[in-house]
Amino acid sequence: MPSVAKLRRTWFALLREAGIDQEDRHWLQEELTGKPSTRDWTPRDWDRAIAALQRDLGQHHDRHAHVREEKDRGLAATPGEWCTDAQARYITDLADRVEWRIGPVAYVCRVILRGDAKALRRERLRRNEAGGNTGPELWKTLTRQEADLTIQAMRKAARVYPREETIDAAR
Repeated sequence: MPSVAKLRRTWFALLREAGIDQEDRHWLQEELTGKPSTRDWTPRDWDRAIAALQRDLGQHHDRHAHVREEKDRGLAATPGEWCTDAQARYITDLADRVEWRIGPVAYVCRVILRGDAKALRRERLRRNEAGGNTGPELWKTLTRQEADLTIQAMRKAARVYPREETIDAAR
């Protein structure tokens, strides 16, 4: 079942679509559920009211509301959703543009993968580098969110500490 916040957004979107103003809304809410305020509504009230308004707007003819479950927003944060090929190639390109003092892997470990919760992730990245993985394959151990943060950090590093060949090529 969708969250109350999702049901509330759906309800008010339907009201706007139907052209129902603030004063008539309270009357309609009381007519449909017996409660003039949405604060007092139960999930059953939300379902009944949304379904009635959807039927009136011709969206469907069922007794129950048609409200989709909310999708996860933002970048992937779960370890199962890894860095994309495009992100890995871009990180490799950015790493080549920077004059490193400590190296790109050490930099990512210090800046992006810091804290006790990321200790295993740091170790995995270091072993990947020690095993001879270079280029995009090296960065495939990052999640999408970590890769996004790495890209942001390396863009800044490339502006602040550009490699000498990059400076000469720009001139």
